[in-house]
Amino acid sequence: MKTEEDDEFERIERESGWRKRQIEQSECKKEWVGLTDEEIINFRPRYKFSKKLLKEIEAKLKEKNT
Repeated sequence: MKTEEDDEFERIERESGWRKRQIEQSECKKEWVGLTDEEIINFRPRYKFSKKLLKEIEAKLKEKNT
């Protein structure tokens, strides 16, 4: 059973946007996961990329997404 206090808390929560910010922050906290050496090795024969180039691409993506 909801009380007046519960209703008031929900109203304050809605107006402050606190819950929305909590959800947004939790969604944005994904940890970067880079390519494994095995994945890099698998790309190289198909696309003729050097390991250095793939690492540079990965570093740039990480920079842009963190």
